[in-house]
Amino acid sequence: MKQFPFYNKLSKGAKALLASHAMSVTMPAKKELFVQGDQCKDILFLTEGSVRVYRLHESGQEITLYFLEPLEQCNVNLNSAFTNTPAAGTAVSESDIQGFMIPSQVVKTLYTSEMVYQQYVFELFARRMAGIVELVEDVRFEKMDKRLLDWLRNENSMHITITHDKLASHLGTSREVVSRLLKELEHKNIVKLGRGQITLL
Repeated sequence: MKQFPFYNKLSKGAKALLASHAMSVTMPAKKELFVQGDQCKDILFLTEGSVRVYRLHESGQEITLYFLEPLEQCNVNLNSAFTNTPAAGTAVSESDIQGFMIPSQVVKTLYTSEMVYQQYVFELFARRMAGIVELVEDVRFEKMDKRLLDWLRNENSMHITITHDKLASHLGTSREVVSRLLKELEHKNIVKLGRGQITLL
């Protein structure tokens, strides 16, 4: 817990509260932390690894909402636990992860009594809101081929290991659309396709 930016500014009582309730957890990659529609009882404080949070449509298609990185908390997780409402998305570990699970009631107490933690949560929500707004703008106004190419370039790697299914989930479209657009990009010598890999040219 000491790694989190707000920790050192907490009161002694708050630190003691966390120490007595924080349960250390380790999970493998591809583990579901919670599923869309669940009501979260505990809140994850992530210290290592990455978690993908996505929304599942009734059609079966997925769209990535955001990725949870170390020393962040999941807004879907927080919102569900704080308001006793169903989770608006599903969270799955992208890699092996480590962190702490803390009961929601303890985190609520921390939120109401410690201004520094409250500020941390507000900043998280502000960053997530900006990301969601950008996602909505992309879906509404950007062409899918541009969104696809932007996503690939943002990986900051020439060689990207990913399936067409997974890429479609990130972009909120179908595998068939992604495969077609990748073939078009390959025809234009922008990418080279391999089994489970995309190379940017």
